[in-house]
Amino acid sequence: MSYRSTIARQPEALADTYAAAREELAVLDLSSLDRPVIGVTGIGASFAAAVVGAAELQAKGRRAFAIRAVDMVDGRNLCDALVGLSHRGRSVETVAALEKLSSARRLAITNDPQSPLAKAAELHLRLNNGSDATPSSTGYTATLLAMGMAFEKLLGDTSDAFAAIPKLVSEVLATAGSRMERVGKLFPARRAIDCVGAGASLGTADGASLLLREAARIPASAYDTRHYLHGPMESMDGTTGVVLFGAGREVELAQHLDRIGCPALLVTTADVADGELLTVVKVPKADNLIAQGILDILTAQLFAAELSDAAGLTDTKFRYRMSDTKVPVPEAV
Repeated sequence: MSYRSTIARQPEALADTYAAAREELAVLDLSSLDRPVIGVTGIGASFAAAVVGAAELQAKGRRAFAIRAVDMVDGRNLCDALVGLSHRGRSVETVAALEKLSSARRLAITNDPQSPLAKAAELHLRLNNGSDATPSSTGYTATLLAMGMAFEKLLGDTSDAFAAIPKLVSEVLATAGSRMERVGKLFPARRAIDCVGAGASLGTADGASLLLREAARIPASAYDTRHYLHGPMESMDGTTGVVLFGAGREVELAQHLDRIGCPALLVTTADVADGELLTVVKVPKADNLIAQGILDILTAQLFAAELSDAAGLTDTKFRYRMSDTKVPVPEAV
């Protein structure tokens, strides 16, 4: 399927994943994960999702951290419970992290219960997002949704923050889609785009920067909001752009970028007006940070698709395929 078509079918993919995860979680005992320090890991977009997930656990008073999978392949005892994220369950580094950290209780979240990552964990939760494209859209948001539902159960939270997500996703896709013509005119031929957010939104910014690199082949990087103010933004000007996620210091920063002549895209729950070079996409506010992460990334997905089309890269294949990033699938006998 095309990138745009998978973005568009996320309401269905998330509804299917919600139903599948709810059924599995009804009988899945997650109590063994309720340990002092919880790690969340993955690589690529899955690490961006891990940052979002760990932030939600922290917000609920738990000692939780996103840990890079490569930091665990030597078997360092960095956490007491470990959640491994990988859409297909074949990322070499994430599989190795779960295999090496045998002292931790381990949950894998993938779309394949027979995948190497699922087999490296004691517990598994299945995604049911259907088809995905590159860059990933349904795989990323479905991972967030299933992880968020698992964390709700782990924390004893009965609010069910994800039941309404499919409907909200439809609304946000429509709202954000109506702004794409404007950003397409303001962001042509950027030499670089920074993505900025704080806390859980740093994970969203990381995911957004990866989408821009993969879909539009524009150099893009992610920064924590406050860190960004301490030097990294110095190189931004009229030839670059910035995407911001948040309703705090991000608002003032976006308005400052507008004043200095740097196009900016602000995804926020606040009431903020467009500027001359500032485009604002207002999204619904979710109390759950993982649910918010799903709603926030949608604008970045459409933005990456818009810039991909403008660069003549619509649904182009990746140029660089490494031979050692995925666990090989055994050949059928």
